[in-house]
Amino acid sequence: MEDDSEDIRIEEGALPPYLREGCLNHLSDLGGFKALRNDLLRRGYVRNSVKVPQDAANLFRRAHGGFLMFLVDVTACMAGYSMGKHNVTQHVSLDFTRGALLGDELVIEARVLHDGRTTALVDARVLDSTGRLCVKASCTLFYVGAVDPNEPPPEPYLGRNPGVR
Repeated sequence: MEDDSEDIRIEEGALPPYLREGCLNHLSDLGGFKALRNDLLRRGYVRNSVKVPQDAANLFRRAHGGFLMFLVDVTACMAGYSMGKHNVTQHVSLDFTRGALLGDELVIEARVLHDGRTTALVDARVLDSTGRLCVKASCTLFYVGAVDPNEPPPEPYLGRNPGVR
């Protein structure tokens, strides 16, 4: 396959300034990840929550889809880990049904539907403070090995979130 990355570039005048600037405004620093906290851990089920912080905003002053994806991914992987297996995300399918407002308290739930030898299927959802569905997700996790109860758990690279109890 031929590499045509040289053909991909921004050309001055290719877009009207209002479109160019609007596109470039999507490139912002997304934050708010430290606000996530755990409410409940059970084998095969995890419930986390977060108050959507200002630095998790998209251009429309709602929770950024990437932030919501992060919430789903982390919560689903925690559910897989609760089965005693190290895992990585293999596939995620998200349906965004409602925008999440900045400052709103969200609940993120993940439930293992299938715990196989090498993969898990996890159902996840994000609910707003009134219980309305914001995101419905299906996650496939790939198991990379069993958790050894005699080994210390893996340490987070950047440290634990302040909300971890």
